[in-house]
Order: sequence, then structure tokens, then C-alpha cells
Amino acid sequence: MLYSILSAFNVQTVLIGLLVVLVVYKLRQRWKYNLPPGPFCWPLIGSYEVIQAKFLHEIFVKYAKKYGPVFTVSLGPYQMVVLNDINSVTEALVKSKADFANRPLIHSVHMFTEESKDIAFANYTPTWKLHRKIAGKALRQYLAGNRLEDVLHASMKKCLPLMAKENGAFNPEKYIDLMVFNILTAVCFGESVELDNPEFIRFMKLSKEANEMIGKGFVEDMFPIMYKVWTTNKYRTVAKTMNELISIIKRKFEEHEETFNIDKIRDFTDSLILAKKEAEYEENAEMLSQLSETHLRQTVFDIFSAGIDTSRVTLGFAVRYMAGLPEIQSKVQEEIDRVVGKDRLPTVKDRENLSYTEATLHEVMRLGTAVPVGIPHSTICDTRVGGYDVPKDTMVMINHWALHHDPRYWKDEEKFDPTRYLDENGKLGMKPESWLPFSAGRRVCLGETVAKPELLLIFATIMQRFKITLPEGTNPKVELCGSGGITIPAPYKIIIKERNII
Repeated sequence: MLYSILSAFNVQTVLIGLLVVLVVYKLRQRWKYNLPPGPFCWPLIGSYEVIQAKFLHEIFVKYAKKYGPVFTVSLGPYQMVVLNDINSVTEALVKSKADFANRPLIHSVHMFTEESKDIAFANYTPTWKLHRKIAGKALRQYLAGNRLEDVLHASMKKCLPLMAKENGAFNPEKYIDLMVFNILTAVCFGESVELDNPEFIRFMKLSKEANEMIGKGFVEDMFPIMYKVWTTNKYRTVAKTMNELISIIKRKFEEHEETFNIDKIRDFTDSLILAKKEAEYEENAEMLSQLSETHLRQTVFDIFSAGIDTSRVTLGFAVRYMAGLPEIQSKVQEEIDRVVGKDRLPTVKDRENLSYTEATLHEVMRLGTAVPVGIPHSTICDTRVGGYDVPKDTMVMINHWALHHDPRYWKDEEKFDPTRYLDENGKLGMKPESWLPFSAGRRVCLGETVAKPELLLIFATIMQRFKITLPEGTNPKVELCGSGGITIPAPYKIIIKERNII
């Protein structure tokens, strides 16, 4: 009995002691630094309102209206500075050079990326710089010439006839998935699959399930001690899912290593292996020793998995917007008919003359922001933004959704208007200042140079072939689905009518 009482007392003492230490630390931070303002946050828990919010970008916009474009909020052990306007984002990501270029240590992400050996979530280190340099070189080597165009056309010629067989209203999701999956499979592994391919079906199922659960976050990341004591069923499920996804990539990467031929580069994975071999003669041997096969495998996983996820979501938004905006769809199709015609598929060379079509896609990426709060940054050193101090190792979030809906930069910000991106001659003008779907600075998206032409050609090819409408009685307004930091269009159905058969 006495032992139980003492044990309970000791636990209470420890908890109270931890709470006191935390409060003292927070007060010291406030005294030492001029931190951005923000809402009240509970010790250890953080902001209950943020925990309960369906979408982070929405609650962040609410706080920005009250506290200004730069504010502080806590989520569990993570104190975050959130940037909600283009001025603060440009100051942090571009003008401050590498001050904001790190990534925070989030234990779940650390595990899913095989101890942060990828590019997207790894810290800003000499190894990361070399890793990104090699990956960038491999992408340029592989995509030289018409390779992207060739694999894209092959995928569309396989997928669009399947889509054309649909009679009546249907959900286009599986066809969009197949288009994107086949393109990325061809780019990364030199392969192609059918709609009923078991690996395709399994990969997409696992990827979507993982994204849904990851979007809501993990209790373990709020209380890291749980990783050593007890993990939730949700975390164990996602860990198992991610391990299976990584094992698929690992098997394909190992097959490429076994069959690699320097005189016959088949795909991006071969180009990555080649780039590393070339770097062995150019770079510091000690640094290269840190760039393991795991790093290269994670690069392939970054390009393949992230490329599929962002592309399919963007195209899902694009098709849904066009179905509800017949006048804009008609203008896109008029331009494609005039520039490309009916006897061939759109090509990269057509891009400069498909300004309205590309502007339409840019507006899709503005209103249908796939990752509204992006990937979190972390500060390498004590720094400043928006007139406030930001201590070293502070998590920093970019609210891309707020940038894309800022009424100071977008007239009638909720209106879908492709002409925002066009000059007086109807050509694509300078990128609007507050348009930032690919981020900026040191951590700008590695795949941006691939994603832009890829998405344009897929979108243009769909528009070239089909007139898309909504079933009678469907509200044309696009609804959001998803949770946390991930948004997707709510499930929808369309009706298609063939315009051209190529």
C-alpha cells in the first residue's frame, strides 16, 4: 500500500517537475527572443484547436487574420512559426539563404524515409547537397531529348481508349491513377502496366491508405516517448504499409544494379546509378561514402511516389474543374484544336503556343493546392522573419493555400480565372508573385522541371480527346476532401463524350 502511494507520488512529482521545466523554458524563450505572437497553447499538448482542425491551412488562415501573417503555434512538442504571405515566405526561403533550409526531426517521417536518407525530408547537409546534385543530373540525363514525351504518349494511348469505353457517369480516378503511374513507372523503371496489373492496384491502394493516415498525424510524434514504450495500431499499420512500398522500390532498384550497362541507360534509375559512378571520380571520397544505396533508393522513391501523388491529385482537380466550367473548357479545347489539331498528340514543342491551356492548369494548382502547408522547414540557426526572432531548430510551415488566396494579390480570389497568368498578347507572363505550388529557395521541388510539362501534356491530351460534363444535378462547386496537410477533390463522377480519336 505504502509502495503504491509512494509510486503514485513519484509519478506526480516527475510530471509536475516536467511541467515546471517546460513552463520555465517557454518563459525563457519569450524573454530571450522577440517571438511571433500566437494563440494560447497548453504545455505538452499545444493548441487544442489545431489538433481538432480538419485542415491545417484553414485554422492557420484564421490565426493569420488575428495575429498577422507570421505567428507561432504549438502542436505537441513542436513549436511552429507559420508564414502566411508571400513577403515573409520570400524573406525566409530566398533572402535568408539557407537559414530556413533544414527539416525538423519528426520521428515517423524519419522512420518512413529509412532514417531521413531521402531528399525531400533530409537535413540540409553536404550529403544532402551531393545527393540532390546527383539526382538532378540523373533527371537531366534521362529526360534529354524526347524521352518524357515518348513515355507520356505511350501511357495516354493505352489509358484514354479504356476511359472512352465508359458509358454514363463514372469516377475517373482509376484512369488518372493509371496514366500517372504508367508515366512514372516508365520514367523510373522503363516499364508499363495494365489497368488490372496487381502491382499497380496494390501500390495505389497502399499509397492512398498511407497518405490518408499520415495526413492526420501520429500521437507518437506529439509524445515521442511512446516510440520506446508503446505505439498505436495506426502507427504500426502505416509502418507496415510504408515498408511494403519501400520493398517494391528496393526490389526494382536492386534489379537495375544487377543488370546495369553503362552503354545502355534505360531509365531514371539507370541514370541515377550512372550519375553516382561519375561523381565517384569528381567528388570527395569521404563524402561519397555517406551516399549509400539507401540514399539512391530513397531518391527513386521520392520521384516515383511523390510524383504519382501530386500529379494524380492535380489532374483530379483539373478534370473536376473543367467538368464544372464548360466555358473555360471550350476555350482550352479551341486553343488545342488550333495549335495541335486532331491528327496527333500534344508535344513539348507545342507548349509555348498552349498559353491558355497552361494558364488554366496554373489556376488549378492555385485553387486546388495539393499540399496546402507544404513540407515543414526548420531553422539552421537563430534568424529572423517578418520582424520577429526565430530560434535555431524551430519548425517553420509555409501556408501555400493562404498565398494562393491572398486578396492583396488575387482579384476575386475564389474565382477560377486563367487570364491572371496571361499578358496583353495572350501569352504566359511573369509568374504571379504569390503563386508558389513548388515552393522556393534551397528546398524548391526537385521534380518541378518534370512536373510542369508532364501535367500540361496529360491535361492537354485529355482535353483534346474528351468533352467532360457533370451528371445532371451535380453542384459545380469543387469540394475538398482529405485531412491535416493533404487535400484532394471530394469523390465525383463525370460524363465524357469523344471529340477526336487519334
